[in-house]
Amino acid sequence: MTTVTPLFGFWPHVTGTVAARLLADRPSRLITWSTLDDLLAIAGRHDGDLLVVFPETGEPDRLRLDWATADPPPGVSLGRTVTAVAADLLLDALTDETVLPETGDGRGIGDIVAHQIEQADTIVLADLPDDDPWEADRLRVLLHRLAPWAAVLTAADTHPPAVAHRPVPLTPVTRGLRGRPVGLHEPLPVNGVVSSVFKARRPFHPERLHAALDDVIDQVLRSRGHLWLASRPELVMSWESAATPHLAPASVWLAGLSDEAWRTVHAERRIAADLDWDPYYGDRHHHLAFIGFDLDPVRLHRTLTACLLTDEELSRGEAGWRRLPDPFPRTSTGGLTVRVDPPPHPA
Repeated sequence: MTTVTPLFGFWPHVTGTVAARLLADRPSRLITWSTLDDLLAIAGRHDGDLLVVFPETGEPDRLRLDWATADPPPGVSLGRTVTAVAADLLLDALTDETVLPETGDGRGIGDIVAHQIEQADTIVLADLPDDDPWEADRLRVLLHRLAPWAAVLTAADTHPPAVAHRPVPLTPVTRGLRGRPVGLHEPLPVNGVVSSVFKARRPFHPERLHAALDDVIDQVLRSRGHLWLASRPELVMSWESAATPHLAPASVWLAGLSDEAWRTVHAERRIAADLDWDPYYGDRHHHLAFIGFDLDPVRLHRTLTACLLTDEELSRGEAGWRRLPDPFPRTSTGGLTVRVDPPPHPA
């Protein structure tokens, strides 16, 4: 039996430190990622576990997606994904808008670091300050708010706990469509860290939401989830922000599907829609999470609520909603408007 443990991280020196620790705890062969075909070929010939170090821009869900459609040799399995995080560089990275051309898809440093953390099964925090326990605790709390489904460790921990790993992608941005939480609602600060979840049924007025973007992401380190715009009532829009906000079509709402198309939807999403079905809106709703330092959740919720349609606007119906001014770009959706189960990273 061969277990492949993928190791991600944006900072090579920290990834190396964590790799050495993992190898000391569980002897494995260390290899550097090239392609999935090469990895599976090595795993098929190797008797023992593998620790695979990915490049700085690698993301766990992209590997999971490829692995789910691959044909691993008998006895080869994908283990828990690990992300190495540099304690002294984390905050600067999450707010870094620099776009890396080598990604080819417009991802910036803040996006990559956030994805690596959120998609991990285990997060290992390295280079913690020895003389500032409050700051160390603050970073641990922040990581837990960013990825409440992951185990958060330090490089000094000797035995990582057993955690349930995700064999297939379940991106944090749209996991709410399957009834999963997109974040924790912890409105009271813990070491200054606040996490707030916003849910509502009424659609957003696109022009008011666009005008409020600066206020919405003020003091926010990371936000994610899905929403719907009154001007595009058939579309699930994915929302995420690290350094900058991104809004893009991710899927379609089940409310507009035929019975035949409904049966093609993932069972988890169908169950979640049934349990939360609204007679008027169907399965359409907002589910957003916001994480930041000294974030004011009351102000944030008031700002978002003010962007919802008023009673008068709501009374116009879908035909009237579609005529509302919509300043958000209508970029190419790459076919995503007809997908009922969103891919790991809608674009």
